Amino acid sequence: MEKSIEKIWNESFINEQSLVAPKINDLYNQKSKSIISRIKRTYEIDNKGLIPIAVLVLITSIIFSQYIIGVYGASLIIGLYFFNRNLLNRFNTIDIKSDNLTYLKNYRKIIDYVSKATKNLFMYIIPLVVLSIFILGYFIKDTSFLARFISKDTTLIEILGIGVTVVFIIFAIAMTVFKISTKILYGTLISKLDDIIKEIEELKQ
Repeated sequence: MEKSIEKIWNESFINEQSLVAPKINDLYNQKSKSIISRIKRTYEIDNKGLIPIAVLVLITSIIFSQYIIGVYGASLIIGLYFFNRNLLNRFNTIDIKSDNLTYLKNYRKIIDYVSKATKNLFMYIIPLVVLSIFILGYFIKDTSFLARFISKDTTLIEILGIGVTVVFIIFAIAMTVFKISTKILYGTLISKLDDIIKEIEELKQ
């Protein structure tokens, strides 16, 4: 990816005739390369961070003898890693022969797509996963996981009621985490990308 980006900026990104001077062209080459590289690196680090979390969940489950739930939870996290990696592969579909402005705009559109998909994940998938853990705990008759909620006399309906309540709580927490983490990790970078796009558009007018 980095090799492709380097080739783009060095060979065909900005039409020099559309800018005021070669120095401006070089300036936007460097600014664009820098911001794209930082966004890409942040996405990759963010996603790869799921791997140690999955390992930690598995180890913790073994320590507390929660093998089934631990393997289930770790598998879901690994699945999330591959889901995110598939999303990030969309950046590689951008036409590398396009000019700088077109490339940056397409990159921005994919960022919006990834952000929307991630938001939906936090809004719907994570709460459902939490609910499924309650249901799993019920069917395997777990004696220690969420023992204060699950007992031999607890019915499936009661478990679903408890699970739905927890889902709403998890939903609120997940959305808060999503907004804060997105702002901290990507807010400044995306703002700089938008500024570069705006500046190039103004120069081309």
